[in-house]
Amino acid sequence: MAQVTLDRLTKHFDDTPVVKGISLTVADGEFFSLLGPSGCGKTTILRMIAGFIFPTSGAVRFDGQDVTSLPAHRRNTGMVFQNYALFPHMTVFENVAFGLRTRKVAGPEIADRVARALDLVGLTGLERRPVPQLSGGQQQRVALARAVVIEPDLLLLDEPLSNLDTKLREETRDQIRELQTKLGITAVYVTHDQEEALAVSDRIAVMEEGECRQLDRPDVIYRRPANRFVAAFMGNMNLWEGVVSSERGGIVFRHESGLTVPLPSPTAEAESADSAEHAEGADPIANAEGADPTTSAQPSEGTVHLALHPQAARLTGDDAESTVAGVVSTRRFKGATVEFTIDAGGVPIQVVENAEVPIAASQPGDTVRVHIPGDQAVILGD
Repeated sequence: MAQVTLDRLTKHFDDTPVVKGISLTVADGEFFSLLGPSGCGKTTILRMIAGFIFPTSGAVRFDGQDVTSLPAHRRNTGMVFQNYALFPHMTVFENVAFGLRTRKVAGPEIADRVARALDLVGLTGLERRPVPQLSGGQQQRVALARAVVIEPDLLLLDEPLSNLDTKLREETRDQIRELQTKLGITAVYVTHDQEEALAVSDRIAVMEEGECRQLDRPDVIYRRPANRFVAAFMGNMNLWEGVVSSERGGIVFRHESGLTVPLPSPTAEAESADSAEHAEGADPIANAEGADPTTSAQPSEGTVHLALHPQAARLTGDDAESTVAGVVSTRRFKGATVEFTIDAGGVPIQVVENAEVPIAASQPGDTVRVHIPGDQAVILGD
């Protein structure tokens, strides 16, 4: 296992900056994800950690030792590539054994270690199977076995599930997390899939244009995004522009559509977040390099954006405070849930309802009211 430290890491291709001064630490035994859209620099960071490319400036350290200039074969890392990079002319056994043979491991030990690795990924009995005869999921597990059989200090995964169908992707995602936990190995995982990152990570760095926009635990990033980019990227989040003002001893958000949302005071919000941190036994390093989970929730007067998850909004027949009238424009049945888009005076509101509640039967063209709970909303100033 290894602790990985990136110190002001930058990478330019020609004159184009791709990674811009990234500094972060991946704890020993942590499952850490680099999450972001295509072109944000996440794979470039992973390749610099692996030693496949070298940074323009900055340093990479494993357990405090500077490995910035070390080539990949001297870093003792295991890599799982997006396209698996298996040898099609070799069997499963030969593919998994390849790294051991290049390290001059003795034949009997190779057989033993390959058998253990294949057992870990559930491929015992397929040792002699040619790679082209394997399914996509099986090939992914061969690539994973090849990465762990060398007993690396660090496991690196570059979008390893992108070639799998949805059901198999979810199953394999859970297998990777289970394997990482069983081995106790440090893992750095690159993905553009928010659900993937939320499901497996201890912490996530959300990347945009070569910079880290937020670094924190999955639950904090999901509930308290640090800015508009993170809020928009972490799902189909509602984002509305409006103003925040103090009224009658309270704080309210007003949208031009007429929606008025009472908000909790900054003090109450901070105390609530602080209590949650202590209750969950948060690691002191969890927020050391990311945004304070309470910062984005503290309202300040002026033009802001209010962010709300569709699951927090509710359809209602009541004309109560914090509701706005609208018309159902789209309805998408998803089995256990129903996803609605409500047109509220030209402003779209995304709502996810439990399919079992009566109001979930609302159809396009129906008039409804949407409740916006201020205590579950996040105010973003940028």
